[in-house]
Amino acid sequence: MKNKAAHKIKLLILIPNLECGGAERFATVLCDHINTHTFKVTLAILNNDNPFYHITNTAIEVIDLKVKRVRRSLFAIHKLVKEKRPDIIFSLSNHLNLYLAMYRWLFPKGISFIARESSIVSMNTKRTRFPALYAWLVKKFYHRFDMIICQSGYMQEDLIRHFHISPGKTRLVCNSVEEKNRTGISADSQLKAQGVYTFITVARLSEEKGINRIIQALAGLKLVYRYHIIGDGDRKKELEGLISTLHLEDRIILHGTKTDPFSGLEDASLFLLGSYYEGFPNAAAEAGALGIPVIAFDVPGGTGELVVHGENGLLVEDGDIKAFRDAIEMGLRLNLDRNRIIAFTKKRFPVQRAISELETLFQECSRRRNTVA
Repeated sequence: MKNKAAHKIKLLILIPNLECGGAERFATVLCDHINTHTFKVTLAILNNDNPFYHITNTAIEVIDLKVKRVRRSLFAIHKLVKEKRPDIIFSLSNHLNLYLAMYRWLFPKGISFIARESSIVSMNTKRTRFPALYAWLVKKFYHRFDMIICQSGYMQEDLIRHFHISPGKTRLVCNSVEEKNRTGISADSQLKAQGVYTFITVARLSEEKGINRIIQALAGLKLVYRYHIIGDGDRKKELEGLISTLHLEDRIILHGTKTDPFSGLEDASLFLLGSYYEGFPNAAAEAGALGIPVIAFDVPGGTGELVVHGENGLLVEDGDIKAFRDAIEMGLRLNLDRNRIIAFTKKRFPVQRAISELETLFQECSRRRNTVA
């Protein structure tokens, strides 16, 4: 057994936290499904004070570094690397990725550094405090990674075009979706019997998610509906004010964060996606696993790679609020086949395919490292 363990590839995964979000969900799925006979995995969380996700795989070592800020994490990460001596460091957050790329020279040369991007880098840089500086830093230091994993083709092309990353240093690995169980009668089924449509959005309440424009579209809708918003964030008060101004308090419900966001809403009429850009819309994919059609703006990122118009939802021109409203009505009239949407999602985004692609990449990096050594 000792001999077998000695040949395991040592993988150190770094993430700022396990709060509610796409990168955090990805880390959880990876840790729960990775082959621990091949990989010895340590998940290091910079600060795990408020976890939304929890690792169930007991073979994964989980370490809380108890560091509040990425910029203050270097000493703790360096100390951990010295102790664990990983073959691969895998970072899962844009700020953390850049930080590690800048200071890679401080770490042993034999370690492979892999980053996973969670959004469109050229868009994200515009939301930083000093956009021009941040973009320059990405362009200068990101090439230090051995590989950058992208969730969508758009994200991959964005890195190549705007930041001059070599195509050979990028790898497309789409997010996966775990199969969903649709059991019992949901609250939406009961409302449908009463002639009430149910809409749902699962998202962080932040500016880029565009929930405000979904609300504006719904304000002119001549239907009886309930709109459920699952999530929390810094735009909550602003959204509450908009709902009040438009007199939609009896139709729109802000639920906050939920462990199982689709619980009781498995038969929702439509999933509404208002984002201004998306690396890969995880929640929309999860809606597809339940057979819920998606209405979305055709924005930069992976939305257009997930939503196939007329197949599992409808896409409208970005920013056209009226077209979004019309698409909601059309989506209800079309009554897309839910079993077909489930099969479509299952075929395109199975968990095991994504895990297999990642494991293959890790093994390639490990072999390359051993060859150089």
